[in-house]
Amino acid sequence: RKQIVATSELLAAEPFDVIVTTSLRRARITADGINIYHEVPVVVDDRLIEIDAGLWEGRFLTDIQNEYPAEFDKWRNHPAEFAAPGGESMADVYERVGAAARDIISEYDGQTVLIVSHGCAIKNLMCYLHGYPLSRIEEIPLGTNTSVNVLTTDGRTADFLIENDAGHISNIV
Repeated sequence: RKQIVATSELLAAEPFDVIVTTSLRRARITADGINIYHEVPVVVDDRLIEIDAGLWEGRFLTDIQNEYPAEFDKWRNHPAEFAAPGGESMADVYERVGAAARDIISEYDGQTVLIVSHGCAIKNLMCYLHGYPLSRIEEIPLGTNTSVNVLTTDGRTADFLIENDAGHISNIV
């Protein structure tokens, strides 16, 4: 909650035309918290939702590492090759967030859009918007909760102005 307050205050003076988020509770709460200063439409697009971790959902990381050592190694060291047992592959996530990005760019052409999403989905979205193939996803750092990315796009290429900035939450415990 403190991170949301800090993020909403950081973005209070930024002009947004729309906020696009997922239906997951934490993302909606974050979007609504930021929107208190803007009062713009909030649109749900679940193509931006977090990776479906399948059998890993709700499990402790140490248990996953012990029970699925090969898959865990791919998750950590070769994410482009990762597929969650009973869930999605990283390629699935890359394709769906890429489709969402294309549609958002087309639908809101010339407007300022705030996207609130989730770690793995954002990493894939950043990879896609950099114009990288999924094989280069390891080059994209994973941002912290409420980190901020700012970019402009002409519909074909993206120019990143800020990536994974978390300075606004650096003093929050």
